[in-house]
Amino acid sequence: MRGGRLKYFPFEYTRFEKARIIGARALQIAMGAPVLIETDKQEPLDIAKEEFDRGIIPITVKRRRNAFVWLQRHDLF
Repeated sequence: MRGGRLKYFPFEYTRFEKARIIGARALQIAMGAPVLIETDKQEPLDIAKEEFDRGIIPITVKRRRNAFVWLQRHDLF
């Protein structure tokens, strides 16, 4: 555990990956995509942050090191 939070994934997202995921999801919500959680929040960015914190955003991240590494949640599908 890091910072008292549960670790939901076998990896850690970088701050850039986290910003990209939350930003992309906030845009989806702003454009009318269904919200994946029950919340009282109204702002798309706040909703996307809460979805990210709960670990339910179905987005795959592709990293390039020596080879490509795909980071995704398999328990969602």
